[in-house]
Amino acid sequence: MIVSDMADSKRTKQVKLTDLKTLVNTTYTLTSKVDEPNNSADINLTDSDGAKTTVRLHGGTGITLRQPDVNEIEIASLNDDANFVFTQGIPSATWNITHNLGKFPSVSVVDSRQQLMYGDTEYFNENSLTITFSAPFSGKAFLN
Repeated sequence: MIVSDMADSKRTKQVKLTDLKTLVNTTYTLTSKVDEPNNSADINLTDSDGAKTTVRLHGGTGITLRQPDVNEIEIASLNDDANFVFTQGIPSATWNITHNLGKFPSVSVVDSRQQLMYGDTEYFNENSLTITFSAPFSGKAFLN
């Protein structure tokens, strides 16, 4: 049988069918190991002959690598600039906001004419807050 080898500049080679059987019957094992303190992970692909190829992942700003179970990698990403825009479409003097940012964000509010408005902000936890104003209006709250 004649084949061309992509890894060898597409050179044509003559092989026996038994050679192909060896290639087809190769099994691969995929394993992984996370180094949480260094925020990195190795993904290993080992063939049945013991040859191993490793890909190393490095977490970075806003990306965390964890290993919740053997041979499992969890990649958690949190945008460093986590923000939330809340729209209050119906005029109200009290805005209840659930933002799910996991932090106590700074808050800026504008009315429907884009004028800066001031109110009292009360944080209930890292994911929700209420802003109370002296009069009802509609607009947007920008949480950063």
